[in-house]
Amino acid sequence: MKNIKKYMPSIAFLLAIFIFFGAFLFAPKKEFSENEKRILSKAPEISFENLANGKLTKDFETYVSDHFPLRDFFVGVQSYFDLLCGRNGAAEVYYCKDGYLISAPADVSVETTESNVKAFKTFAEKNKLDATMIVVPSAGYVMEKVLPSNHKNFIDDEIINTAKENCGNITFIDLREDFENIKNDVQLYYKTDHHLTSAGAYEMYKAFAESKGFSTSAEYDIETVEGFYGTAYSKGGFWLSNPDSIELWHNKKLDVKVEIIETGKETVTNDSVFFKNQLENADKYPVFLDGNHSLVKITNPDAKGGKLLVLKDSFAHCFTGFLAEQYSEIYMVDMRYYRTSLTELVTENSISEVLYLYGTDNLGTDTNSVWLQ
Repeated sequence: MKNIKKYMPSIAFLLAIFIFFGAFLFAPKKEFSENEKRILSKAPEISFENLANGKLTKDFETYVSDHFPLRDFFVGVQSYFDLLCGRNGAAEVYYCKDGYLISAPADVSVETTESNVKAFKTFAEKNKLDATMIVVPSAGYVMEKVLPSNHKNFIDDEIINTAKENCGNITFIDLREDFENIKNDVQLYYKTDHHLTSAGAYEMYKAFAESKGFSTSAEYDIETVEGFYGTAYSKGGFWLSNPDSIELWHNKKLDVKVEIIETGKETVTNDSVFFKNQLENADKYPVFLDGNHSLVKITNPDAKGGKLLVLKDSFAHCFTGFLAEQYSEIYMVDMRYYRTSLTELVTENSISEVLYLYGTDNLGTDTNSVWLQ
């Protein structure tokens, strides 16, 4: 009996290995992670070529990691363990005060920012477009007071100042002062996501409208949807965090047609800037204009404004819903996916204005502005 007790830790360890191995082999494999909001890896393709070049080993490691039994539980345990050990400031997502989960600063480049803005400037000049630029500061920059004390530095000031210095005749809308003045009264960012809330997007819309001389007197019916977990929640593993709510600001007088246009696919139409079918999914944020697409066209026959091209990242999705009140046609283009000539798009549709709308992270990392040339 004493000898058996001596080996009990080893036996328990081996038993645990066999149990988890069996669970990995026989448990059904999920295709999608609800918590992480991403498609999980498929079983690796076994071939001599993949074995020889190392791809098989890499793909197998990813597959095991994605489908390990109780994966969500262990990811959460690791996140909270790091938090208790004081390693929160080294994490990809910071666990912050007041329930905020904020992504660590991206590896942004001042040089990339300068290159992008110069490309924007050249494109506007070449096509004789009235151009405006908005650079949205990151949640970590604006909400610095809630961050852990040992966080990495957010260099939004460098990115935004570089954009201002290189934009030439482009009208630049600087949100920093406005956001600083109202951040204690208005929740500008979601607590589990990097995007602006609808209230935050409306504040950005007011700044744009002021620069253009538009009225912002529209009345809204606000519909609140509970249970939203955003990108920071998905990446951070802090599964005990409270969810956000999403607000849909319905303009009482807005009557629009939205078209999702993808090359080689049938055009999808909607009679609202809100795609409410997306609220049934784990990721609810695409309720705003159906998420990321190469080209989205919004038509408002009652608008008095002209035609606007919006070159953007996802910060534009909620914002453009407000903007639809002002323009008869809006062409919203994501250059990460759009590969047709933008000059042709401008010419064929008699577009007279362009808005460049990016968050600091994308402006300082994305290189797809080369497609403007």
